Amino acid sequence: MLDFDCHHEIKPSSSSGDGTQKISADAATVVDLRSHRGRISTIPVLEINKDNLNQLWTYLLVSIKNSSFISVDLELSGLGIEKGWLSQSINDRYKLIRKSAQSRAILSIGLTTFQLVKRKETETKKRIKYKCQVFNILTLCASAFTVEPDGLQFLASHSFDFNRLIKLGIPYASHDCGASGKNGFSGGYGTYSQKDSLRILWNEILCSSIPIAFHNGLIDLAFIYEHFYSTLPETLDDFVVNLSDWFMLDGDEGRPGLYDSKYLAEFVARMNASYLEYVFRKCSSRAYISVDFDSDLLRTNFINGINNDQKSFEQINCELPEEFREPVIIPRSVNDKDAQMICKKYAAFGFCPSNRRCYLSHNIDLVLDLEEQKQSKVRERRKRRYDYASKLLRSDETEPKGAESTSCSRKCSENSEDATNGHLNGSIENEIEMNNTEAQLRSFDDFKRAAIGCHRAGMDSFMTGFAVIFMSRMAILRTGELNPEHGNRLPLRGKPIPLLIHRSEFTMPTAEHCTQWERISIERERRRHLKNIQLNGIS
Repeated sequence: MLDFDCHHEIKPSSSSGDGTQKISADAATVVDLRSHRGRISTIPVLEINKDNLNQLWTYLLVSIKNSSFISVDLELSGLGIEKGWLSQSINDRYKLIRKSAQSRAILSIGLTTFQLVKRKETETKKRIKYKCQVFNILTLCASAFTVEPDGLQFLASHSFDFNRLIKLGIPYASHDCGASGKNGFSGGYGTYSQKDSLRILWNEILCSSIPIAFHNGLIDLAFIYEHFYSTLPETLDDFVVNLSDWFMLDGDEGRPGLYDSKYLAEFVARMNASYLEYVFRKCSSRAYISVDFDSDLLRTNFINGINNDQKSFEQINCELPEEFREPVIIPRSVNDKDAQMICKKYAAFGFCPSNRRCYLSHNIDLVLDLEEQKQSKVRERRKRRYDYASKLLRSDETEPKGAESTSCSRKCSENSEDATNGHLNGSIENEIEMNNTEAQLRSFDDFKRAAIGCHRAGMDSFMTGFAVIFMSRMAILRTGELNPEHGNRLPLRGKPIPLLIHRSEFTMPTAEHCTQWERISIERERRRHLKNIQLNGIS
């Protein structure tokens, strides 16, 4: 369960070790995934590859079917970054994205399912519970594709196993629009070809009429469209119109089905930065959240029965610093020396061109500590001004009318204020001095770079979905659904407004899309009808 508690309820739990751990889930295994204060500590990720696809296929589809929404993230062989990616013309940007999607490949798909279990709002407590399952799907393009050294080095630095990808990646052929089974659908989860499995999987997701969350989703959507759906349209307008069919879940005037955590961070939460790790840590540090993933999966021989492959299940550490386990959370002080050791490029964009050659810190918790420290000083300064103004107002209301009395009263008030401010400033200075002393006792080694191995498509998809839940928490509490006002919007770097995914009166869907979409829309409508019958039967 993903348990969001606005009342800061403390739940007992155990902590996990550092780094990425490979674990064996057998009948005797009981995994506690909660930190001392209920925050997320570890994320179990289930890998799906060509060896275990047959065993996990039904489980994957059922998890999608039962979910309230899913989040998706991709690992790519490269992006083909070149001049024009930040062009003022969005159409020029799309042409470069299209070119990259047609020449590069998808190496893995992160997919997390979120099922709303409970929502409760009272005067004293607000609670949201989700049941989650995280999948990391290895994919291997059967066609020739381009790889980039920078992309490979980035993945290798985060412990991506290329030998495992080549050996166990699920094969797929882009541009192969041939359908298998029931017109490309799994139907009763019967036989299928692995070559078509990823295309069928995406068709199943579209037919399920569930919202999908991305982080900076324009590129991911272009790759998914090109590799698992149809050939990308030549123009951005055609692409947007085609996508509008995907993400209008209840017909022409239906609820939106696309959410983007980067858009929410930039335009709704107004965060200082919007890269995924920053957004996730920012959200997870503000709420008491516990995660209890599918316990049945962890406590049975299900994983051990998958061809005895222990690497198919791993537990990724995303624990918050030790300070968050104290009964009273005291923000960690960052002295000037430590602040100067923060890589400004990484703090702003989540990426440093120097990578491992950079001698500065890439620790996201240190970045957040410094940001919180600055905000705390601003809040304290505002509070002192407010207290001082309030005290003057009260003294003016109780002053005698005589001039001498007024002068004496003001003088006494000023002396009292000076004494109070002196005591307050002394306390603040002592506190800052103590905090700085503690900070100086910690060596720079305490602020290590982000843990290697925490970057997975599955992990990134979980962080994306979690961030969307947190930034949409009030709408979920009230309606049980994500806020429709924030849906079908994609952020554009360097642009003050997002890209809206909607139908156009001047652009018609492409012929290839209409051919593909006709089957999906019929199946989507059939499932919606069956769902309504079931709901009416229950009521």
